[in-house]
Amino acid sequence: MRPMINIGERLKYIRETYDVSQKELASILGVSHYCISHYERNDYIIPMRKLCAVSNYFQLSIDYILGFTSLKKYEDMKYQVELKTVGKRISEICGEQSLSNVGLAKILNTTESNIRNYKTGKTLLLTAFALELHQKYSYSVDWIVGKTQHKYVQEKSKRLVR
Repeated sequence: MRPMINIGERLKYIRETYDVSQKELASILGVSHYCISHYERNDYIIPMRKLCAVSNYFQLSIDYILGFTSLKKYEDMKYQVELKTVGKRISEICGEQSLSNVGLAKILNTTESNIRNYKTGKTLLLTAFALELHQKYSYSVDWIVGKTQHKYVQEKSKRLVR
């Protein structure tokens, strides 16, 4: 398993590589430029919806943004995140890992009610929880949120685009 990277530094690197100011990115995400500054300093974890918006804007996979792969995007990358798909993926993870709702709630340090809400598509999974599932089980965050069919982070393959 790869070590966690500094998400804020990675976000800043991508923003600067694409020559986008904090103010421009803030406008794209519908937040203040102060908020972007907080994300880049790791004062706040970027919410999943905002992370997906960054992914869509720069046309980069979430796994790439988080530093889990050197590939910029998956060939089958989708831009819409559907809560029902996220719920199915959470259920699939529970099945594969033999986890009950209570068991997953303990791992993620949340409530069973929140797990039910994720599974039924009422709530989008928190970024911190997606990161935990990646760290513990190596699932692709893009797969968890339904942006790709690749369950695990990919490096070099015919099905992937650099």
